[in-house]
Amino acid sequence: MATSRATDAIHKEASMKAIIDRFEDNNLAVLELDDQPGNMLTVSINELPSNACQGDVLYYQDGTWILDEEETAQRYTDINELFNSLLAHDDAETE
Repeated sequence: MATSRATDAIHKEASMKAIIDRFEDNNLAVLELDDQPGNMLTVSINELPSNACQGDVLYYQDGTWILDEEETAQRYTDINELFNSLLAHDDAETE
């Protein structure tokens, strides 16, 4: 997947980066802001892209939340690699 100019522009111009932590029953989404771990922001799901999912990386730019599909995909890859390495480590210890 090639890096797009739009994605590069998002990174350069973004004022805020967040990851969707969870969705709540009352049409709210809880975002973890990238500036500090544990710094949370609650927003209406109507403010998010319609295809946004838990764990997605978002950037807030010009009053709009923008989904960064490439960074989200990389984040999922990194998490899966870490999880698999932990499983392999655990398997090695139990043998």
